[in-house]
Amino acid sequence: MKILSHALKVLLVLMVCSCEEFCEESTRTAMVIKFYSAETNLETTLAGVSIRGVGAVNAKGADSTLYRNASLQTALCPLNPGADTTAYLISIGEETDTLTFFYKTNPAFISSECGCVAFAEITDIKQTTNLNFRIVNFNPSVGQVSYRNNVVNAENIRIYH
Repeated sequence: MKILSHALKVLLVLMVCSCEEFCEESTRTAMVIKFYSAETNLETTLAGVSIRGVGAVNAKGADSTLYRNASLQTALCPLNPGADTTAYLISIGEETDTLTFFYKTNPAFISSECGCVAFAEITDIKQTTNLNFRIVNFNPSVGQVSYRNNVVNAENIRIYH
């Protein structure tokens, strides 16, 4: 009888544990920015790039620098889901441009385990003209990314230099 009682307890624990589901999808979204050569129209790596959010701080109160003096071919830049604009300072050496992205946020329910994700549709881009960049809104639909698994959807913004 005692063995049967323990077996039932183990079975009950296994049933409860197997019913719990975890979110295996990314709930983060970010713009995917890729750098291109203006001469060849091919993807290129841009050295000495710094990117930081304008007027934003992270949860620990530190500045919002995403990349500091990095060599980048691709940059992932999140949009603020609680606003309709997000601005970034992009610096190369001593030169800095401000890129302001205008968008509509589209919250979508993914699942009961994952909750909602704030997708966005980029509607416009404004830039200062300190750097010789040409910005192209290649794909305005901002989708999910997974920083942990390096899963990146299609590029959104092309920067030609």
